[in-house]
Amino acid sequence: MVEVRRIVPVAVVACALLVGCGDSNETTPAPTAVAPTPVPTPTPTPTAPTFSVSGTLFETAPRATQRVPEAEVQLSGGIATGSAGDGTFTIPNVASGTYTLRVAKSGYETKSVPVTVSGANVAGVQVNLMPVFRLVDREITTELKPGDPSCAGTTRPCHSYPIMSHHGGEVRAFVAWNSTTADFDFEFWCGGGLVERRSVTGGTYDEILPKISAGQTCEVHVLHTGAQMRYTLYLTYPY
Repeated sequence: MVEVRRIVPVAVVACALLVGCGDSNETTPAPTAVAPTPVPTPTPTPTAPTFSVSGTLFETAPRATQRVPEAEVQLSGGIATGSAGDGTFTIPNVASGTYTLRVAKSGYETKSVPVTVSGANVAGVQVNLMPVFRLVDREITTELKPGDPSCAGTTRPCHSYPIMSHHGGEVRAFVAWNSTTADFDFEFWCGGGLVERRSVTGGTYDEILPKISAGQTCEVHVLHTGAQMRYTLYLTYPY
């Protein structure tokens, strides 16, 4: 009896330490898997449409059909581009809005014009650049003789020298010839009308100082009646 009492408590303690003293068919349930929260796909930001601005660069009158190549062209806030060899330009990727178009080239005054882009390409922009003020000096030595063609307003032999000016100012036309018996006329024409005439019989030189307006095309006429005459014409005028 003494040996049985000592064994029972040991068995009870051993059972308490075991994980499963009951039914051997019982199992521990597996943890439930949690599905990850899906990351929402960002909505793409719509891209604003862009357009182009194109046009042509010309000089001002009286050479308003003369194109200006290789000038710098820039819309406000944009990257500068250049005009092509024929004076045309195209600026791509321009959003709708109001801009200032700036055109610059050495030898010309910088010009700025407003440009508005309203949901469509802008074409046919025309910019006229004024050449910077300068004086042109010309020297011509030649001969006037019977049978030479005449000029407007006369049937006499005549030589005509056109003057084109973007800026107004004074014209100096001085002529010297090699005949002391020349029947010589010196004329200045603008817009198809006679502005000033100097008539000389004999002598060896003469001069006129007429005015020219900005954008005008005028002509200096040298007329002579008689034998062949050799002369030198000196012209100074604003361009």
